[in-house]
Amino acid sequence: MSMEQPLVSVICICYNQAAFVAEMLRSVWQVNYPRVQLIIADDASTDGSQQVIKSWAKDKPVTTLFNKENLGNCVTFNRALQGAKGDFIIDLAADDVLMPESIATAVKTLQHKGTAYGVFFADASLINEKNETIGVHKTPSFFKDGQVPQGNVYTYVLSKYFINPATMVYRKTLLTQLGGYNEALSYEDFDFWVRSARITKYCYAPEVTVSKRIHGGSVSAGQYSRKSKMLESTFIVCQSAFALNKTKLEDWALVKRLMFESKMAFTSLNFKVAFAMLFLGLKVLFKIR
Repeated sequence: MSMEQPLVSVICICYNQAAFVAEMLRSVWQVNYPRVQLIIADDASTDGSQQVIKSWAKDKPVTTLFNKENLGNCVTFNRALQGAKGDFIIDLAADDVLMPESIATAVKTLQHKGTAYGVFFADASLINEKNETIGVHKTPSFFKDGQVPQGNVYTYVLSKYFINPATMVYRKTLLTQLGGYNEALSYEDFDFWVRSARITKYCYAPEVTVSKRIHGGSVSAGQYSRKSKMLESTFIVCQSAFALNKTKLEDWALVKRLMFESKMAFTSLNFKVAFAMLFLGLKVLFKIR
């Protein structure tokens, strides 16, 4: 590979992932791509994660950040982003694993598509705590015709989940334009999809680029739990999307999302946010802004 290839900054946020963080870091270190900046940020873990990180990072040219108090994923990522020097950014969870060709595939695809495309995504292998494969996130399977949307995906990301966040690679200029992640939220994926898809195009490669770990300690495991802060964040993003919408088709996509999320909120006994979503759905239907 030539030295003209752009620098890629991999930002790894860790919170109580001592059992998995070393494997994740090794996977970044072993990718088949010559120009990687690795930034490791621990969000005040209490399970020994910081010791694992310090031991692994010793004598390696990596950047480490250790929060003295738990600040949350969005705040921690934005702090780490300040030190990112790459043209492209990867937000990698501490319990996931990069495939050797993952970065090369993403950079090649984004470069081929051009600067109008700010986000790359792909397929993912799903693994458990024992590194056993338990499934595959095949993006085409989320669509009846098997065709993965690319380019302007705003309506699609609004209506339903289909992108595995672990596979995403962003242009740093896009994150700068967005002002990073919204620190008022408990998780970033949905908000990032909505805000970024409004101003940039997405591209996809039908390859498995990441092993996404599924276990009880993962952030996504708490999305539909009792007293879920993530559902409250989802509602806030839906409110923001209503303001961003421009067409009737986009409004219908938002209503579809709100009906699904309100159903999940009722099922998980989050009644307050469930009713709030239903009410917002009515406002969208009747365009009461």
